[in-house]
Amino acid sequence: MDGRQAVPVVLAEKGESVTWYVATTGKPYFIKQDSTRDDMQDLTDSGFGGTVSAKAPSGAVVEAPAA
Repeated sequence: MDGRQAVPVVLAEKGESVTWYVATTGKPYFIKQDSTRDDMQDLTDSGFGGTVSAKAPSGAVVEAPAA
């Protein structure tokens, strides 16, 4: 899978399928998702172990109204 060894994990039912590819070397990261379902998109993940710039949001915290 894009130069990485991976094992496919397939879920198929009623003519639809989703295939997840999981790395078989190093950490078992989820690499890719292929789907024939309308409610699921195809995804490719990369950049594992890299840094991300995240910070806490500013402003007031507002509670949702009770139902």
